[in-house]
Parts: sequence; structure tokens; C-alpha cells
Amino acid sequence: FLFITTGEENLLAILKRRWWKYMILGIIDIEANYLVVKAYQYTTLTSVQLLDCFVIPVVILLSWFFLLVRYKAVHFIGIVVCILGMGCMAGADVLVGRQQGAGENKLIGDLLVLGGATLYGISNVCEEYIVRNLSRVEFLGMIGLFGSFFSGIQL
Repeated sequence: FLFITTGEENLLAILKRRWWKYMILGIIDIEANYLVVKAYQYTTLTSVQLLDCFVIPVVILLSWFFLLVRYKAVHFIGIVVCILGMGCMAGADVLVGRQQGAGENKLIGDLLVLGGATLYGISNVCEEYIVRNLSRVEFLGMIGLFGSFFSGIQL
């Protein structure tokens, strides 16, 4: 159906103009998922869940600069509390060495989660930009297409 449609909403026209952007976004999204899931091998479930909240400061920072969203002081206080909590969690994992999970090296696991959370934040801001300025149908179709392709390659 999308191949038959004429004009700028045609699948082929979209792929011609923006294929590389969706390719990059697909890779970022896939690798964010991979890093967070891989972190479970190294650190505890609690650490992964708490450190994954690093997405919030990343999204707020990127939204401020690229989407020109403005936040209030209470939002920035929340970010500081979030980052302090994550620092305490990472420090506790390294210093105390909780045996809650089967983690071998908790610092590596924590860094994987933070990397995945950063990529999630980048992905979320890019998605917001696309949905605001283009089409949510286009976004869902293209992220599904490229995400499936790169997931298959990584598998």
C-alpha cells in the first residue's frame, strides 16, 4: 500500500530522503536495549533498574538544547537528586559488593547501564523531534523496518 501511494508519503520517497537518519536511530535504539540487557550479567537487578533512570537527565539536557524545551528550577533539583542517587548506587555496588545478583563485575554492569540509558535518552529526543516535525506513522514504520534489520544482523 505504501509503495502505491504517490507524493511525499510514499515509502520509497521517505527512504530516499531520510534512510540514513532512520538507520542511525535504529542502531542507537537497538544498542541501548542491548547494553541494558547485557548489564544484568554483571550487576544486580536493583542497580540496573535505578541506574536506568539516568535517561531522565539525558532527555532533559538534550531537550533543552535541541528541542528548545524550557524547564523550571524544580526539574533541575530533581535531576540533581537523581544523579546523586545514581552515584550512591554505583558507589555502593563497587564498595559494598552486594551479592544480590550473579554479577561478576558490578562496575562494568553499572557502566553498561549508564551507556544504555544515555543511548535511550538520545533515542527518545530524536523520536520526539521526528514525531513533532514529521509523522508518527512514518516514525513507527521506519524504526520498525530498520530496528528489525539491525536486530537480525546483531542476532
